[in-house]
Amino acid sequence: MDVTLIAGKNGMNRLVSWIHMVETMEASDFLQGGEIAFTTGLGLSNSVSMLTLTEYIYDKGAAGIIVNTGPFIENIPQDVIDFCDEHSFPLFVIPWKIHLAEVMRIFCFTITKDDQRILQTSSAFKNAIFFPKQEELYVVTLSQNGFQINWNYAVCVIQMENNHPDFLRRLEALSESVDAYTYHHYQNCAVFLHEQEILVIAANKTENEMREIVNDIRSHIRHSLIKDEHFSMGCGRLTKSIRCLYKSYYQAKSIQKLQEKAKIDQNLIFYSDMGIYKLLMGIEDQEIITEYYEHTVEPLILYDEKNQSDLATVLRTYLKHNGSVKETADELYVHRNTINYKLSRVEGLLDMDLSSLDSRLQLSIGFMLLDML
Repeated sequence: MDVTLIAGKNGMNRLVSWIHMVETMEASDFLQGGEIAFTTGLGLSNSVSMLTLTEYIYDKGAAGIIVNTGPFIENIPQDVIDFCDEHSFPLFVIPWKIHLAEVMRIFCFTITKDDQRILQTSSAFKNAIFFPKQEELYVVTLSQNGFQINWNYAVCVIQMENNHPDFLRRLEALSESVDAYTYHHYQNCAVFLHEQEILVIAANKTENEMREIVNDIRSHIRHSLIKDEHFSMGCGRLTKSIRCLYKSYYQAKSIQKLQEKAKIDQNLIFYSDMGIYKLLMGIEDQEIITEYYEHTVEPLILYDEKNQSDLATVLRTYLKHNGSVKETADELYVHRNTINYKLSRVEGLLDMDLSSLDSRLQLSIGFMLLDML
């Protein structure tokens, strides 16, 4: 197929959703974003130049433009080439001798097949995460799409936070942007939405390669954010095979939730960097986590809720400062005697001796588990 890229090569990572024939400004209004716009220049006039039409198509969010050069457009004007290069907007040309209808048919077929492959792959990965024992739901499909069962895998969970009036559309746009970025920079990766999460799955990677991918995605998202938009993310450990993918997902989700609650530093993304949290994330029985929490700090939480007190905050600050009353008082801007009085109340309510390292360790773990619930 005689299609030549003449401008906008830096935009070749744009995702293509469909195609559209655009000969006039009015036809451009039907673009919804992500389309490849085809034109012969039939609708150009003294009032509508090639540059004007190209700018309008770009503003409508098209992925690129293909010009069928011939009787209406013999050569692409330099100002159009400059605009496309400046805005990383791919511009292709096809000679008039090529049947445009055939080219469009090939594009439609390719896009449809690719969409089908992406849908099958994302569905299979979801099944691997949420129904790991039912291997018939994901093993064959993933193998057919190039993801080997005995490769290692890791999951990255990304959660967006914004007040955008059309949050879901914004989330979809960001997911597509991450998908396009990973597609053009890394092999054996899949990006898709699950409910309101963006999931990135990377296969057959080393620990260092996984860190590079996740850090690059993080940087890419930061440059894509709009005003008052934030995100949190976590990355689970590399698994031994696809059968353990669910473990990496739940690790990543736990890290993401801790970030979202501001319980850990925003630079803590990877499971291997999580210290004692790694042990807690390894507890698969939710009842164990709930029971431990109920027998440590929950009575204090319930007391504070009932009496509008701050004993849990005082205790947590005290534990953070390794049992230093002075540092606790300084952080909370209260007198040391007030801290001592409240800690005495805590000991009575929990029937625990806060001077004991074992007691403080139990309570610290209780608060960590609270963060994970």
